Amino acid sequence: MNITEIFDEVAKQMRSDFEKARKAVKQPGLKGASFEETFRTFLREYLPRSLDVSTGVLVDAHGSASRQLDVIISDSAKTPVFYSSGDIRVIPVECAYTVIEVKAYLDANELDSVFQNMESVRNLRKTAYVKPTGAIIYSDNLYGREWEIWPINYYVFTYDSIELMTLVEHIHVRHQTRKLPEHSRIDTVCVLDKGVICNQHADGKFDALPQPGSKLYVCKTARSLLLFYALTSRYFNQARLPNFRFTDYLGKMTF
Repeated sequence: MNITEIFDEVAKQMRSDFEKARKAVKQPGLKGASFEETFRTFLREYLPRSLDVSTGVLVDAHGSASRQLDVIISDSAKTPVFYSSGDIRVIPVECAYTVIEVKAYLDANELDSVFQNMESVRNLRKTAYVKPTGAIIYSDNLYGREWEIWPINYYVFTYDSIELMTLVEHIHVRHQTRKLPEHSRIDTVCVLDKGVICNQHADGKFDALPQPGSKLYVCKTARSLLLFYALTSRYFNQARLPNFRFTDYLGKMTF
């Protein structure tokens, strides 16, 4: 089995599906939904079965909600669904590991939309879980620090974009202007057949997530889907969830 050839065929099929939808569907909303579903189908086939792939909204126990999100990757075993209609779900933020924004074409204007969606997710608070106790306490090291509960990873997948070096400059400026710490940034961008914008650490290693001292790096490659999967799969395979505490979402409700 040649994994490179498999992903080449997947990327070719995704590009074909994208072009078919672009030509056949005129209504922008339906066209966008088709682009998103093509990518979600890929994720369902290649991510571990412990992960669930959906679209919808994340909420927290303090009454806040995200904007509509293209792809939510959550724990398939421990995630309660507060609302469901087809693939659209409303789920607690504690149970989500990753959000992926899907775009047909990514430029400066679309990037502003991405940042608005991302900030609506980053502003949610993960508090409704049982904090670890005992002699041995497990934590996760991401973004250069330890976490009791997995923080949301935020990626962007787009079928096309402006020139990659120009795009990375736009992203960098927005990170700096907003003074975003590592765990509040766009983590990685994949442009199909074109390349990946990832993070290069001080030791020269490439990573899907930033950490203190890392910088954005542009890797131009026709096998961007495979590279994106290789970088992100490390975290998809590590992600875990402490026991979710549903009662925190009830607030002061009386029965």
